[in-house]
Amino acid sequence: MSSNDSGRAAGQPNILVTNDDGIDSPGLVAAIAAVSGLGRITVVAPTTQQSARGRSLQGDRSDCLHPVRLDGVDASVAAYHINASPALVVRHALMVLFAGDRQPDLIVSGINYGENLGNNITISGTVGAAFQGAAQGIPGIAVSRQTAIRHHFRYGVLDWQDAIRVTREHTVRLLQVIHSGAGLPFDVLKIDIPDPCPPGTEQRLTVLSRQAYYLPVYRDPQPDSPIRAAATIIDADAALLDPADDIYAVAIDRVVSITPLTLDCTAPFSESARVLGIAVPLSSR
Repeated sequence: MSSNDSGRAAGQPNILVTNDDGIDSPGLVAAIAAVSGLGRITVVAPTTQQSARGRSLQGDRSDCLHPVRLDGVDASVAAYHINASPALVVRHALMVLFAGDRQPDLIVSGINYGENLGNNITISGTVGAAFQGAAQGIPGIAVSRQTAIRHHFRYGVLDWQDAIRVTREHTVRLLQVIHSGAGLPFDVLKIDIPDPCPPGTEQRLTVLSRQAYYLPVYRDPQPDSPIRAAATIIDADAALLDPADDIYAVAIDRVVSITPLTLDCTAPFSESARVLGIAVPLSSR
């Protein structure tokens, strides 16, 4: 009997923890702490910082999983790293660690340095890793903590306790639904946690904003301006936002944003058919 089968035999769910900030990220340790005791935990993360890789499948094709012991994490937690983008990390892990019917019950991606909001989320490796799992039939949680931009690519010393608390709460809830067999109405639950987020902070169900949250800005844009010359700023103008969206929740109202996401990117069918002058198929009516 394999280790994963042993977890199921004991009635434990299998939880895969991953991220895009890399195996050395304190946010990864925080994610592990958030799910500690909730099931059999396996950790697989990129060897290095892989932020902003979206769902790309890039990496060193000659590399393999490397076992690692994480500081502050119980030795019973199996952890690995591999030189690949977050989505490729997840795809590879599911193929070599969870073959056959031993798939994880849930993927927890994060806890990310920096909130992932609005139409920028397709850039996010945190969300990309969760979507890769969802594409292979495994629901996920993509968790991000609001942080200063200077920490997005360089780890900073942060207090993770609020993010751990919120992540654990929703992990417990999703595992209960999964265990009941009821099924989830979404593929990925995107959670963005403001800083600070003391107990009692509102948790709001939000829609994904159509606005960009992070914007590149050039002081003197020229054809020969290198990409690295762009500075990243946050654009959160309340007048341009919908109070129901994720940017408004975190950046304006400073509450926890809970955004249910699906893999289905199909636009409204009837209206699209009208614009294109094509009849709606009977199966879609």
